[in-house]
Amino acid sequence: MKKEWTIIQDTREKKPLKFPANLKMLDDRYPPVKQRMITVRLHTVVEKLDAGDYLLQGHEDKTIIERKGSLREIATNCLNEKDRVRFIKSLVKLKNACDHPVLMLEGTPLEMERPGPNVPNPACATDALMRLMREYNIEFILLPGKTYSHRRACANWVARLLITGAITNGNIQ
Repeated sequence: MKKEWTIIQDTREKKPLKFPANLKMLDDRYPPVKQRMITVRLHTVVEKLDAGDYLLQGHEDKTIIERKGSLREIATNCLNEKDRVRFIKSLVKLKNACDHPVLMLEGTPLEMERPGPNVPNPACATDALMRLMREYNIEFILLPGKTYSHRRACANWVARLLITGAITNGNIQ
């Protein structure tokens, strides 16, 4: 496994994740039952991306992650006619850009069910999103992101997902 990875973050990312400088990961040179760990170094660069918000340099066509910050953003993207057309175009672009497209929504299942002034019927937004994820074959992950600790953990998950996409879709040494 490579010991250094560079994550590319889109320039338009409004609330970027803060990636750690180092991350301990399972060393893929050994069977998982051996549980040997390796420390990898992470670098982050900011560039304009054609699709998504995060990808791994040198593995741009493997895994791309699109981050959405809230149920309100999802409701707007899925339930507003004009925004839905734009959102579907971005999903198609994401799907066509890589082998493993992922949409990450910051929130918890409880937050996704809680009505609010901007999302009076959250079930409609959730169902519309899940149907689009299924229709366009895009993986969906839900991670809490309100606190600094949550966002740090989200960054770790995103880094792991991107690196796993690179090492499982190709023979990286």
